[in-house]
Amino acid sequence: MKEIYFAGGCFWGTEHYLRQFEGVTGTLTGYANGYFPNPLYEQVYTDKTGYVECVKVIYDPEIISLRTLCRLFFRSINPLLKDRQGNDIGTRYRTGIYWTDDEDRTVVDEVYEEIQARYDSPLMVEKCRLECFFPAEDYHQDYLLKNPGGYCHLSSEELGLAKMYARITKTLRSNADEEKKVVLPRFFKTGKGEYGEGDRFMGVVVPNIRKVAREYAEVSWEVIEALLESEWHECRICALLILVERFRKEPEHAVRFYLSHTKGINNWDLVDMSAPYILGRHLMQREDRSSLYLLATSDNIWEQRIAIVATLTLIRDNQFDDTMKLAAMFLDTRYDLIQKAVGWMLREVGKRDEHLLTDFLDEHCRLMPRTMLRYSIEKFSPARRAYYMRRPLILL
Repeated sequence: MKEIYFAGGCFWGTEHYLRQFEGVTGTLTGYANGYFPNPLYEQVYTDKTGYVECVKVIYDPEIISLRTLCRLFFRSINPLLKDRQGNDIGTRYRTGIYWTDDEDRTVVDEVYEEIQARYDSPLMVEKCRLECFFPAEDYHQDYLLKNPGGYCHLSSEELGLAKMYARITKTLRSNADEEKKVVLPRFFKTGKGEYGEGDRFMGVVVPNIRKVAREYAEVSWEVIEALLESEWHECRICALLILVERFRKEPEHAVRFYLSHTKGINNWDLVDMSAPYILGRHLMQREDRSSLYLLATSDNIWEQRIAIVATLTLIRDNQFDDTMKLAAMFLDTRYDLIQKAVGWMLREVGKRDEHLLTDFLDEHCRLMPRTMLRYSIEKFSPARRAYYMRRPLILL
């Protein structure tokens, strides 16, 4: 178990918010980083002691990471306010993150910079080592559990986010398979230096994730966003499957959300389960396909894959131009996963218009990476496959 300390305004609401999350095994309200030991609430209330109302969080890093906890904490505060949250004003209500393990500083700094990038004004959130912490009086502990109708500076939406996020993650984990938990990280190349480095798996198969996504299809956009920021692969899949469902009702909003949250779409299955059914469907009736080419020229491999795989929906509607243009753009790609995706899309084109595929191959096969070429001619006869594979590769 590990510990971290959060100050988010009145500690009643902050404790109630943080205790919801799966992996949080304990919370304790108290006073942090003041001038003298064992303060009383009446002393802290004067704002002359240096203390801040704070919540000690004990958590299991095998279930929830510090990075995720920090991100979720930021969702409960207005980080631009100094010495104030909600209607509560005073230095005791300042916001902050305090660590006891110096190794945690790097993660806190990284999340802080991530959040700061969203604002033009500087964050007013302290971040430093915990100097001291004294538990608050008993009546402050678990206050909103003891007093369900008691004062809380957090909105119903913020508390609802915590409750729903926790419910979804717990439901997903209840479907975990221990064998899959071991197999999936290897399958999705999560080792050091591999394309999925650092990705974490609960061990939940896709059909069960789909059931959860259907059950929670009406959650808020904030919950979807929080799930898409999770370190757990299955949470990100669930978020994207919910987004596919949401696209049917709110297509414009869903597409904007999708394109502005590509950071969380960071493995090939996440791309393949979402790009054709959100971006691809969006582009079906639109002449402007510029978003495809913007993604294709990105430095991010997953955005590149989104571009080419999104055209699967267009291919199924016998719209091939964008696939062929993108395939030509990717002839020099060094990424195996892009080579496979381009070959796959070319093969799909060939199922519907074989002449278009063979014309492309006749012009480009000697420039195509071997993996791309093999995938594109997979449905050809052995003799035709051998013909194209024998043609010498031109090294640029």
